[in-house]
Amino acid sequence: MLKSKENILKLLVLAILLVAVIFLANYLSGNEAFYKRALENRKEESYSGIVIEKYIDSSQHCTPMLRFTNNSSVSLENSFWDEVEVGDSIVKIKGLTYINLYKDSKLKVVLDYTVYFQNLIDRKSKR
Repeated sequence: MLKSKENILKLLVLAILLVAVIFLANYLSGNEAFYKRALENRKEESYSGIVIEKYIDSSQHCTPMLRFTNNSSVSLENSFWDEVEVGDSIVKIKGLTYINLYKDSKLKVVLDYTVYFQNLIDRKSKR
């Protein structure tokens, strides 16, 4: 009976270690599949307009948002959102992975989501 309990305990410890190893391997992989899905989602977006408001949407986990003259809104990544000012124009064409930001009718900043998400993958894999 004692031998049986020892075997069950060893099996339980092995199972816990296996789950921990799988979890760590997934965490350390940078969750590349997640970022690839995010890139595909961003690629399918399409919007353009003149920015009339920058705000943080507290009901959506404090997401940085822009509102355009046509009253539509879009969420953006913090680093790019910081570059945008009221009065700027933004163009995002469906099927492309980048956003153009125009200031005074001149192209000033381009956010390329391919580069952005690859940087996130690289940063996470260095941990």
